[in-house]
Amino acid sequence: MERDYIGNLGDRDNKQTIKFISTKANTLKALNEVIKLGYIEEMLIITAKEYHRDKKKTADKIIEKFKGEKIVVRSSSTNEDCFVKSNAGHYTSILDVDSTNETAIINAIDTVLKSYTLDIDDIEDEQVLIQHQAVDVLYSGVLFTYDIQGQRPYYLINYDDSGSTDSVTSGKGGKTLWIARNTELSELNTAWKNLLESVQEIEDLLKIPLDIEFAVNKKNEVIIFQVRPLVANTKNKNAINAINDFYSKLNDVKKDYDRIECSLDGQPMILSDMAFWNPSEIIGTSPRNLDYSLYREIITSRAWNQGLVPMGYKKLEKELMYKIGVKPYISIQYSFYSLIPAEISEKLALKLVDFYVNKLKQDTTAHDKIEFEIVYTSYDFNTENRTKELLENGFTRAERNTIVEALHKLTLNTIEKHGLISMKDNADINHLENERKRIASLDSETNNIHRILEDITELLDAIKSLGTPQFTRQARMAFMAKSFCSSLVEAGWFTNDEIDEFMKSINTVSSKFDYDFHKFSLGLMSRNEFNKIYGHLRSGTYDIRTDSYNQMVFRPVTEKNKNYKDKNVSKGLDENRLKEALTSIGFDIHPKEFNNFLVSAIEGREFLKFEFTKSLSLVIDLIQNLGKLLEIDRKSLSYITVEDLKHCKKLKVAEIKKYLTDTIVNNRKEYYDKLNIILPDVILSKLGVSFIPVNEARPNFITSQKVEGEVVNLERETDEDLMDKIVMIPKADPGYEWIFTKGIKGFITKYGGMASHMAIRCAEFEIPAAIGCGEKIYNYAASMNYMELDCANGSIKEGMQCEDLRALITQREGVNQYGDSTDVLESAYIRFYELLGFIPQPASNHVKNVGKLFERQCDLLIVVGGGALPCKFYDRPHNEELQPHRDAMEEKLIRHCIEQEIPIIATCRGMQYMNALFGGKLLYHPDLPVERPRGVDHEVYLVEEDRTIIVNNYHKDVVPIDGLAPCFKPLAIDKENQTIEAFGSDEMKILALQWHPERKFETSNALGETRKLVVNFIQKHIK
Repeated sequence: MERDYIGNLGDRDNKQTIKFISTKANTLKALNEVIKLGYIEEMLIITAKEYHRDKKKTADKIIEKFKGEKIVVRSSSTNEDCFVKSNAGHYTSILDVDSTNETAIINAIDTVLKSYTLDIDDIEDEQVLIQHQAVDVLYSGVLFTYDIQGQRPYYLINYDDSGSTDSVTSGKGGKTLWIARNTELSELNTAWKNLLESVQEIEDLLKIPLDIEFAVNKKNEVIIFQVRPLVANTKNKNAINAINDFYSKLNDVKKDYDRIECSLDGQPMILSDMAFWNPSEIIGTSPRNLDYSLYREIITSRAWNQGLVPMGYKKLEKELMYKIGVKPYISIQYSFYSLIPAEISEKLALKLVDFYVNKLKQDTTAHDKIEFEIVYTSYDFNTENRTKELLENGFTRAERNTIVEALHKLTLNTIEKHGLISMKDNADINHLENERKRIASLDSETNNIHRILEDITELLDAIKSLGTPQFTRQARMAFMAKSFCSSLVEAGWFTNDEIDEFMKSINTVSSKFDYDFHKFSLGLMSRNEFNKIYGHLRSGTYDIRTDSYNQMVFRPVTEKNKNYKDKNVSKGLDENRLKEALTSIGFDIHPKEFNNFLVSAIEGREFLKFEFTKSLSLVIDLIQNLGKLLEIDRKSLSYITVEDLKHCKKLKVAEIKKYLTDTIVNNRKEYYDKLNIILPDVILSKLGVSFIPVNEARPNFITSQKVEGEVVNLERETDEDLMDKIVMIPKADPGYEWIFTKGIKGFITKYGGMASHMAIRCAEFEIPAAIGCGEKIYNYAASMNYMELDCANGSIKEGMQCEDLRALITQREGVNQYGDSTDVLESAYIRFYELLGFIPQPASNHVKNVGKLFERQCDLLIVVGGGALPCKFYDRPHNEELQPHRDAMEEKLIRHCIEQEIPIIATCRGMQYMNALFGGKLLYHPDLPVERPRGVDHEVYLVEEDRTIIVNNYHKDVVPIDGLAPCFKPLAIDKENQTIEAFGSDEMKILALQWHPERKFETSNALGETRKLVVNFIQKHIK
C-alpha cells in the first residue's frame, strides 16, 4: 500500500511523530530502539553544560566508550532538524576525529559549540552528538521522500560512491537518482532495495515527508545518520494530493514503452534522447505535439534511412523516434543497424549491433556521441586502431577484416561519387524550392481552408521526397568529414590548431549570414533583401510558437574591429602531409580532391538544412494562416499533429474548427498530465521509466581556446546585450543563427553533438563552446555569473571571483529637471564589481557623517570616472562644469580608506584625482603625438609584466610620465604619448586605471586582461 504522507507535515500534534522528532541526537536515539532494517552507529550525547563543567572528564568518557576508533563530532542543536526549519549544514560537524587524542576531541567539540554561538545566545542546554564513524562505505548521501520542488511522489537521492560520508552534504560532489515511490523494490539491486526498505520502515513510524542522511556499506547494510522533517514540503501549496492519479499517468508512460518492439533482436528497445537524430537538440525534451509530429513526418519516419541507403548503408523501414510521456527518444538499436554497411551479412550485422549496445551500456554518457565513440560509421585515419577492440570482444580476425573492408569501400566510394551525389541532391532541393514558391504564391491571399490543408500536405510530401532524404545524406557525409578531421589529429598528421584554422576557413551559410547581417547593420542591405534570404529562420525550427526572422525586430550591432568579408575559397589542409596520410590508409585520392570533399560535405550539410527549412517554415506559416481563419491562436495550434491536419481534409469546413478545438483540449490535458513525469536521458529497460539516474554528460568542446566572461542565459535574459559574453541556450537549434552576429565570447548548450549545426558554426567562427552539456552540467553553469570555459582541458568552472564582499562606490554630481542636486552612477560599474563578488553600495555626495558609511564592513572603495576636476589641478584653466560636493566627498573617503588600510580602485577621473591629491600634475586636453579617439581601443605597456595589452579610451585629460605623484609607481604607460595609463601603491593599497574596465572594449579578450589586473589587486589586498 502506498505511503501517502505528503502534506502531513502540518500535523504537528500527531503523537506518533512528536514521539520521534526532536534534536538530531534525540531522534536517532528514539529510532535506534525500534528500527530493524537499518542501524544507527554507536552514539554518545553530551550537553554544553556538562562539557563546560569538566572538558577533560567528557573527553575521557569519549575515549573510554569508543576505544580508539575514528569518531564524528556532530551538531545536535535545538535550532536544526525541527518542524519549522532544518538549518541543514548550518552548524559545524567534524569527521575523522581520533578517539584516543584528548586534544583533538576537545578541539572538535569546541568547534561545534562555537558554531552554535553565531545565532544562539545561551548554548548551555544544547547537545553535541558523538558517533562511531562509518567504515567500508559503498554509497552515502541524502534521501528526500518526496520531490521538494514539485512534490511529486519520487524518492530523490543525492549520493556519493567514492567512500566519503560527507561529500554530498558538504556540497563537494555527488550523483542524483530519482526512484518512483511505487517502484517494485524487488526489481532494484540489493543496496538500493535495502535502503528503501529501511526508509519505508522509518516513514511508517513518523508518517511525514522526511529528509534522511544515510550510508550503505559494502555488506549492503543501511546506516542512518540523520532523520528530520522535510521542511521544504510545507512551503509549496500545490502539493499533489491525488497520488493515485499520478501513478496512473506513470503507468500510462510505462505502457508507452511496452508498446515499442525492437524487430532486430527481440530485446527491450534501448532509447536515447540525444543519439543520432538527437531530438533533444532539435525539438527539445518536452516538445508540443506539432513540433514532434513535424519532426517525425519529415525526418524520423522514413527519410532518416532513405538518404543513407544509396550510400551503401543497411536499409531499415522503421520508425526511428518514439514518444515516452512527452519526451522524444531515438531507437539505439535501429540507429546502430542503419549505420552498418549493407554488404555486411545479417548475422555479422546483428552481432555488431549487440557489441555496440553492450559498449553503450558500459558508458551511457556516450549516447550523444555514438557516431564518434561507439559505432564505426565510416573509415578514417584511426579505424584500424579503433577496431582492434573487436578482437577482444568475441569477433574473429576474419569478421573484423570484413567490417573494416566494408567501411573502407563504402567511404572511398562516397568520396569518389561525392560530386555526383551533391549535384543530384542540389537538383532535388532546387525542385523543392520551386514547389515552395508555387505554393506560397497560391496561398498568399487564399481564405480557402481546404486549399490550405491540401497545400500543407503537398508541401510536407515534397519535403519528404526532395528535401530531407537529401539532407540526411549530406549530413552523413559531413559526419564523415568531421571524423576525418578528428582522426587526422588522433593519428598525428595535423594539430588541433591546424584543424581549427581549417574549420574556420569553411564558408557555410553562417559565414554568409554573418557577412549579410553586417551589411544590413550598415544599411547596405535592406530589411526586405535580408528577409528574402533569411526570413524563414526561427529560433525553434519546428515550433509554431516562435517567430520567424521575418517577424523579429533586430538591433543591428557589429564589432567595430571585426574583419567582415565574404569568404570565397576555403583554406585546405597541407597537401603534402595529406597525401602521406591518405596513402597510409590506402586511399588513392588526390589531396586536393580530398580537401574538396571535406569542405563540400560540411558546407553541403548546412546549405541543405538551410534550404529545406524554407519549406518547413512555410508549412508552419500555412498552419498559422489556417489558425487565423479558424480563430485558433498559434499556442493552441501547437497541440495538434500532422495527422490531425490530414484528417481535417476529410471534414466539412463547419466541422474542422470543432474537431481541432476538441483535439487541442484533449492533447493539452494529456501533455500537462505527463509533463511532471521524470524520465532519463537513456532508457535501457522498463525499469528505467521509474528508476532514473541523472547522468553527468560529457560536453563536446569546440576549439582549443580558454576564455572567461559574464554568463548570459537566453532562457532568462532574452534582451541582454550579448557582446563579449558567454551565451547559454538549451538546444543547438540553427534558428539561433543571429547569436553569431553579436560578438559573443563563448557558447554553451544543454543538448547537441560534436557534429551538430551549432558545433560547426562555433568551429567556423573560432568561438569556444561546450555543446551538449546535459542537464546537470548545464544547470551548474547556469548558476554562474562569471565563467571560465577551458576547451583545451575540457572544463567549465566559475571564473575568478570573490564572495560576499562589500564596496563603497562614489558617484557623479548632477542636477535633476527641477534644479535639485542629485547623485549619478552608471549601472555598468555596479555590474562589473558585482561580477567580481562585491555588493557595491553607492556613497552619496551629500552625506555629512562619512564615518557612518564605514560602520558596516567595507572591503573596497571604488572612485569612479566622469567629468573634469577643478582648474587648479591642470596645466591651464577650463570652463567645464565643476562638482565641488563630489570632490569634497571623494577626498574624505580616499583619506579615510588610506588611514584604515581599505583598498581603493580608481577609474579615469578618479585616477587623475588620486594623482592630483598626492602632488602629481595633469594636462588638460593636450595635443598628443598619437591621437586617441574616444571609444577606440589602443595598446598600453604593462611595466612590471613587460608586455602590452589593449584598453579602451574615454578621456581627454592625461597624467604625463613626469607628472606622476612620487608616492605612486607606474603600472601601465602609453609609450607613444608618454602618458601614465595605470599606477598603484602597495603601501596605500591603491590601483588606479585611466581606462574604464566597466565599459565596452572593441577587442575580444581585452576585458579579460583588465579583469585579471583588478582581480590580482583584490586577491593581494583583500583577505
